Amino acid sequence: MGPKILWVLLPLAVYAALLALAWRGKAPSRLALNVHSSLLLMAYLLTTAGLGLFWVASQQLPVFDWHYLFGYATLLLLSLHLFFNLPTALRWLRQRRPAAAAPQGPGPWRPSARLAAVAGALALAFALGAHWGGRGAGPAGPGPAAGPLDGVQTVLQYHAASSSSRSAVFGHAPPVDWGSQPAPFKSYPALPQIALPRAAPAIDGARSLGAMLRAPAAARGQAPLDLAALGQLLHLTAGITARRGGLALRAAPSSGALFPAELYLQVRRVDGLQPGLYHFNADAHRLARLGDLPASAGQEAPDLLLVVGAVFQRTGYKYRNRAYRYVAADLGHLLENARLAAHYVGAHAALPLLFDEMALARMFGLDGRQEGVIAVVAVNGQAGGAASSAAPSAAASALDLGVTGAVHEATSLAPQPALQPGARPPADAGAIVALPPGAPAAMDLARAILERRSQRRFTTQPLPLPALAAMLQDMAQAPLLSGALQADLVVNRVEGIRPGIYRYLPARHALQTVALGDFAAQARNAALDQDVIGDAAVVLLLSADSGQALRHGARGYRMAFLEAGLMGERWLLGAVARGLGACPVGAFYDEEAAQLVKAPAGRWVLHFAALGRTAPD
Repeated sequence: MGPKILWVLLPLAVYAALLALAWRGKAPSRLALNVHSSLLLMAYLLTTAGLGLFWVASQQLPVFDWHYLFGYATLLLLSLHLFFNLPTALRWLRQRRPAAAAPQGPGPWRPSARLAAVAGALALAFALGAHWGGRGAGPAGPGPAAGPLDGVQTVLQYHAASSSSRSAVFGHAPPVDWGSQPAPFKSYPALPQIALPRAAPAIDGARSLGAMLRAPAAARGQAPLDLAALGQLLHLTAGITARRGGLALRAAPSSGALFPAELYLQVRRVDGLQPGLYHFNADAHRLARLGDLPASAGQEAPDLLLVVGAVFQRTGYKYRNRAYRYVAADLGHLLENARLAAHYVGAHAALPLLFDEMALARMFGLDGRQEGVIAVVAVNGQAGGAASSAAPSAAASALDLGVTGAVHEATSLAPQPALQPGARPPADAGAIVALPPGAPAAMDLARAILERRSQRRFTTQPLPLPALAAMLQDMAQAPLLSGALQADLVVNRVEGIRPGIYRYLPARHALQTVALGDFAAQARNAALDQDVIGDAAVVLLLSADSGQALRHGARGYRMAFLEAGLMGERWLLGAVARGLGACPVGAFYDEEAAQLVKAPAGRWVLHFAALGRTAPD
């Protein structure tokens, strides 16, 4: 932010210096100061309005964002004020000229001409933005008119089209009309409803975050869940944990608090609940019974199959072509909550890599594109029995999702070699910083989830090294969906470690030095100049080796983002459990993020997360 402020203030400084030389110690008149400030205000106003119109047109920002509407209304009022004061400023400037040079007559700049010139300049800015915003760079990218592409090629084109850079406005995938913001919840009010109990932190301390990260709670064994346990599991997975400022905040974080997830349940064996198909309404914390259990869900099916869907428009109406990245990472956070919540109620949870998205979508009456199935969680069993339809499919919407729909289709089930998470890539040689053994997080898991909120303001105090070491140890468990990920850190303020870029080596529980120095400003710049990243004591960056992620096909792309979300949620919960603040960030300039951590070609940065001591309000 600092360099930008200097550039913005530079014209003022130059103008002040020129005025000082012109007056040479004489105090300027009040009229002169009024005229000069009006001219400067006009210049800054036109620049701000022109840039704003350009970016609104090119990025297709939501027209119903109130801050944009009020901001441009203010600009309009200022424009009118300055427009009516412009003749005074021009008369004053003419009086300062030599008599021979004074213009004769009213000249070409009558009020109507001046107004037309300003309107024309702003219209030009908007036209340029609209032109460049809808223009593709090279190939148009996957979309309705792009022709058939294999899955990996579609993924590669999508990743390029959705990458952000300071020049990205001049190279976008074809724009999509996402419409206005959709409803934040789905409900089925005409169907039978089942109320659920909510989760509450335990007081015995036996189900801590540290313990739940490693194994299910004891005592239940293979006994089925009951309705109370199911209610706790769903609440800790995606339930509402706070209501603030008109927003219903959930157990798992979401980019822009948009929460695209919808949860569906295939219930085979839950005490107190009839087997069948259900939808979880997070707003009312109820289940709606959608239909009977399909015949294919035999004894091989898990007791509970949690099907995680995504309403893409909830994220896409704001984040456009980057929506699929955010959706996958958001749902990765949710999946880790589901896994830990299953452990909390004494159940076993598995995250299958392969499942038939369209069969599951048909089962629950979804169209599979506007609302697509992203992941499943098998509770007390393995995924299976999702082949036949038990509910009518929803009619396809007229909304075309462009590259978002294309990448979801490409990463859905298709014939391909068996997909395995694999091992994380080896790191290059570098100076090693040994870390102390990490103490398991002692906070009750339910408390950690219910109290988690994204913290954006940090103090300047350094973090204790043992706390960072423990968080890294908790985060870097064996890969569940993708072994292509790597964790890098921008260390700004940690006791006992010099500032710099480090790579975490989970097998050795150590940090590998990548570069030493102050990288806080560079990290801030890479993250779209967000203070939450620039002010953090530590910034976590998760990246994926694209070759390893895609070695079994396009599905590995989705799994890499889901794995990033899994790891990111452990980081966030670990911060809560240790009295620290953390915040996930998905908006960044891709190339600058890769340069920040010295990533080689083919390594994609997927996720940022800030960490620090929370500043008081």
